[in-house]
Amino acid sequence: MELARLRTLNRIEPLGIDQTPEFSWMLRSSARDTVQHSYRIVVAAGPLTVWDSGHVESDSQSFIAYAGEPLRSRTEYHWTVTVTDNHGRTASESAGFETALFADDWQAQWAEGTIPRPAAEGWGHGTQPPAVEFLRDFHLLGAVRRARLYATALGAYRLTVNGARPDDRELAPEFSVYRSRLYVQTYDVTAFLRVGRNELSMYVGDGWYHCPVTRPLSHAQRETPAVLFQLELEYADGTTQVVSSDDAVTCRTGPVQSSDLYWGERYDATAIPSIAQHARVVDLGYDNLVAQPLEPIRAVAVLPAVSLHIAPSGDKIIDFGQIVAGRVRVRIDAPHGTEVTLEHFEATTPDGEYFNGTLAGQKDVYVSDGKPQIYEPIFTFHGFRYLRVTGLEAIDLADFEAVVLSTPKDSASSFESSDARLNRLHENVVWSQRNNTMSIPTDCPTREKAGFTGDIQMYAPAAYANEDMTSFLEAWLRNLEADQLPDGVVPMTVPFTTLYESLSLRMSAQFGTTGVTGIAGWSDAAVIVPWEIYRATGSTAVLERSYASMKAWCDSVIDTARHARGSDDIPEELDRHLWNTGFHFGEWLIPSQHQKEGDWDNTRSSAFYVAPFFGYRSLSLFAQVARLLDRDADHHRYLEEAEATKAAIQRVFMSADELPTPLMGGYVLAFAFGLVPDERRMAYGAKLVSILDDNDGLLDTGFVATPYLLDVLVEIGRSDLAVGLLWEDRMPSWLYQVDQGATAIWENWDAVAPDGMPTTSSLDHYAFGAVDDWITREIAGIQAAAPGYKEIVIAPRTDVPLTFCARTLLTPYGEVGIHWTTESLDVTIPANTTAVVHWGGDVHAVGSGSYHF
Repeated sequence: MELARLRTLNRIEPLGIDQTPEFSWMLRSSARDTVQHSYRIVVAAGPLTVWDSGHVESDSQSFIAYAGEPLRSRTEYHWTVTVTDNHGRTASESAGFETALFADDWQAQWAEGTIPRPAAEGWGHGTQPPAVEFLRDFHLLGAVRRARLYATALGAYRLTVNGARPDDRELAPEFSVYRSRLYVQTYDVTAFLRVGRNELSMYVGDGWYHCPVTRPLSHAQRETPAVLFQLELEYADGTTQVVSSDDAVTCRTGPVQSSDLYWGERYDATAIPSIAQHARVVDLGYDNLVAQPLEPIRAVAVLPAVSLHIAPSGDKIIDFGQIVAGRVRVRIDAPHGTEVTLEHFEATTPDGEYFNGTLAGQKDVYVSDGKPQIYEPIFTFHGFRYLRVTGLEAIDLADFEAVVLSTPKDSASSFESSDARLNRLHENVVWSQRNNTMSIPTDCPTREKAGFTGDIQMYAPAAYANEDMTSFLEAWLRNLEADQLPDGVVPMTVPFTTLYESLSLRMSAQFGTTGVTGIAGWSDAAVIVPWEIYRATGSTAVLERSYASMKAWCDSVIDTARHARGSDDIPEELDRHLWNTGFHFGEWLIPSQHQKEGDWDNTRSSAFYVAPFFGYRSLSLFAQVARLLDRDADHHRYLEEAEATKAAIQRVFMSADELPTPLMGGYVLAFAFGLVPDERRMAYGAKLVSILDDNDGLLDTGFVATPYLLDVLVEIGRSDLAVGLLWEDRMPSWLYQVDQGATAIWENWDAVAPDGMPTTSSLDHYAFGAVDDWITREIAGIQAAAPGYKEIVIAPRTDVPLTFCARTLLTPYGEVGIHWTTESLDVTIPANTTAVVHWGGDVHAVGSGSYHF
C-alpha cells in the first residue's frame, strides 16, 4: 500500500493560502478489498508541531479540516499523514503548503498610474488605452535566503523581477468580484534576486477590471491601473527587509499600445518607452484582498499549425485543427514598421473565407522593429481555430503555434470506444470545458467570456466526469455569494458586470418587474452547483460554506412567489406557491423555436413552466441539504415549502393527461424533478414519446431540459429512444455537429448549416456537452451509488452500437476504470471503496481491486 495525490485545499502544495486547510489523499494498493482503517495527520512549521490529529479510526480520506493552533502569516507548513489499512499495513506520505500575507501584515501602499488615459474612441480594435508598466528599484545588501512577493493589481498584470518571470501564470489577478474578492498572488522570487540593484516590474493591461464588457459593479471603481505589492526578504544572516509599493514606484508606457480582452492587443515593437513618472499613492485599503484560492491561468497546451490555405479573396488563413481558447505565438521577421495583423475566428465559410461569428474582432496587431521576434500577446485571449494573417509576404507554418490557456485541473477523463464519432464528441466536450474554465466558468471564450450561472449549473456533473473541479468551482461560488443581492437574488452572470446589469434591468422592465430579478435555471446555480459538488466529492463542507447563500436564494423564490401575482386564472392559494413572474430565459434555444438573442418574448412559451419547476427544484434540494447538515428546523420549513410548491404545480399544470404545453422540455423537466403524479406517469410518458415521434424522432429541448432528456427516456422505459437520440446524426443532434467537423460543443444546434455555412453564434459552449455525463453513467456504466463514489455501481449499457468502450474516471478515492466488449468486462475499483457490478445478467459485490468478468 502507498499514499498518493496529497492535496491541501484540493491543490498541490499551494503557495499562499488564507483559508483553513483541508487535507486529502488517496490509497493505492494491489491487494483487493483494501479499506482505510485509521489515519493520523501531523502538521508542523519547521520543528514545531502545530497540530496532531492523533490516531483516528476512520475511513475518511478527503476534506479533513485542520484543527490546530491558528496558522501564522507568511509561514511554510508541512504535513504528514500516516494510514493503516484493514490488512494491518501502514504507509506515510508528506506534503506542504504556505500561508499568504494576512491582512494585518500589509504595509504596502497602492500605487496608481498617473499617465493620462484617454477614453476609448469607440467600439473597435486599437482604441483602448495603452498598458502601463509600474517599476520599483531596490537594493539588496547581501545574499537572500528566502524571498516572497505578494502582489495584485487593478487590471491584469505580468510580473518580472530583474527581467525574468518568476512563474508562468497569465492574466493575474484574474476575474472575481473585485469590490470584495480581489485575488492576491504569492511568488517565490528567491532565485531571481541579486546583491546590489534589483528591479521589479508589473506591466498592467486593462484585463477584466477595466474592460468595458467585463467592467465590474463596484462602489469605488478606479479609472486607471494600480498595483499593490509587498516583497518580504530574509537574508542569510537572519536579518529581514521589506520592499513595498509606495511613492518610490514609477510608471510608464511601453510596446503594448492598446489591450482589450475582447478586441485584442496592439503591440508596437518600435515604440520607445515613455519617460517614467511617479505613480500616485492612494488608499484603497486591504479589506477586499483574499489569497488566490484556485490555480492560476496557465498555458496548458501548445498546438502547431496544421495547414495554410489561400481563400478565393486572397486571404491567407491558417488552420490549427482545433478550436481553442488562448492566443497565437508567432515568429515574425519583417521590415521595420511592418504591421502584421492576426485575426482569430472559429469557422470558415464553405469556400474557405474568413467568417467573424462574434461581436468583437479578436485581432492582434504587431508592428515590427525590423528584428526577428517571437510575438505572443500579453493581455488578451481569443477563441479560435483559424487565423487570418495579413502583412506577411510569406508564411511558414512552423512559425505559428496556438497557445491554449486554461485554469489547470487534475484530469479525470479518458474515453475510447469503437465509434470514432462518439470519441470525437467526447473530445469536443473536453475541449469546450478546457476553453471555458479560465478563472471562472464561462459560456464562450469569444463573444461574451461571461460567467453565466445557468451554463455551469446544468454542466457541472459532466465537468466532474472530466476534471477535478472542486477548488475551481468553490472559488466561483464565493464570488456568487459576493454578487448575491440583499434580497437573495443571484444575477445571470457571476461576476456580475455593468453590461449584464444593464441587460437585466432592461429585460426586467419588459416583463413588468423592477430591479435585477432571479432567472429560473440560472439563479438556481446557488443551490444546484454546491449540490453537484457534494454529489461528486462527498464533502458536506461545501454545503456548509454555501448554506447561507443557498438559503437566501430559496427565500427569494418563496418571497417572489408569495408577493407577485402571476396569473388571475390561478387561484391565489396556489399562485402564492408558484414562481411565475418576471423575466426568464425559459429553456433557451429550443430548436423548433429558432430562438435568437433579443427574442425575449419567445421565452414566455417555456418560462411559464421552467420557473415554477426550477423553483421547486431549489427548494427540494435545499431541504435535503438542511437535513444532511442537521438543520432540522430549516429542513422541515423548506420541505414544507417544496411540498406546497409541488402540490400547486400538480394542481395547476397536471390536472389532465397532458401538460398545458406542447413543448418536449416541459415533460422532461416534470419527470426529471419528480413532479409527475403517479397517476399521470403513463400518460405523460406516452405524450413525451408522441411529441418525439411528431418531431420526426428528433430532440426539441433547450439549454435547461436537454441535460435530463436521455435519463427521462430511460426512466419511462424507452432507453431505445435515448440511445437513438445519442446516435442521431440529423440536425439537431450531437453527432450532426461531429459530422459537420465540430471540434468543440456548439451554442446552437444549428450553428453550422448543412451546407457548411456558420451562423453568428458560438462554436464553443459546453452547455449541451452535459450529455457526456450520461455517456459516462449509461454507456460506460460508471455511477456513484453514494456521494463522492464511496459506493460505486458498474452497469454498462451494451444495447448500443458499440463493440467496445473504455472509460476512466477520477474520484476522491482514486481512479475507476472500465473496459467492456460484447464478450467481457474489466473493472478497476479504487481502494477504500466498494462496488456492485452488473454484467451478463449477474450482480457481483466487490471491493477494491481489478476484476475480469
